[in-house]
Amino acid sequence: MGRNLIIFITVIGTMLIVFAFSLNHTFPRSFHHTFTETTDLSNENIEGLFLNNEFYSEEMSQKYGKKTEKSRDVTDYDYFELKKGIEVAVNKTGQITRFIVTDGDLGTAKGIKIGNEKKDIIKVYRDKYYFRSEQGADIIGYVDKKRETSLEFWLFEDKVKFYKLDNTSMK
Repeated sequence: MGRNLIIFITVIGTMLIVFAFSLNHTFPRSFHHTFTETTDLSNENIEGLFLNNEFYSEEMSQKYGKKTEKSRDVTDYDYFELKKGIEVAVNKTGQITRFIVTDGDLGTAKGIKIGNEKKDIIKVYRDKYYFRSEQGADIIGYVDKKRETSLEFWLFEDKVKFYKLDNTSMK
C-alpha cells in the first residue's frame, strides 16, 4: 500500500510539473524574471534618458516641454507621452520607471528597432531570454538582475511592434 502511494504521488507530481512548464509562457513577468539568467542592460536608454531619471527635472522640461496631461489612467503610475513614439511611466516619487517605444527610428542600445524580427533580437541580445505571451503578442524579455531592469520586445507576426524598458518592479 505504501509503495503504491509513493508511485502515485510521484506520477501525479511529475505530471503537474510538466503541465506547469508547458504553460510557463502565460506566467507573469515576475515569474520569468526570477528564473531567467541576467543580461547586462546598463547601456539601455531612450534618447539619452535612463530608467530612474527624474521626470519633473528642468532638463526634461527643456527637452520635451513641461508635461501635465497624462496619456493613460493607471493607479500606481502616471503615464506621459514625451513625443510621438515614446511614452513613459512615472512613479509617485517622480522617477521614470518604464519606457514604451513605438517610434520606428529609435533603436535599443544594440540597434533593435520596430520591425526587426525575433532572430535579430536573439542574434544581438543572445539566448538568456524568457518567452511569454500577453494580449495576443509573443514577448521576448531580458532581465538585468543587478540593475533591476528588463527589456521586452512585443512581437506580432514575429516582428517587433514595440518594446518596453522597465524597472522590474513594474507590473
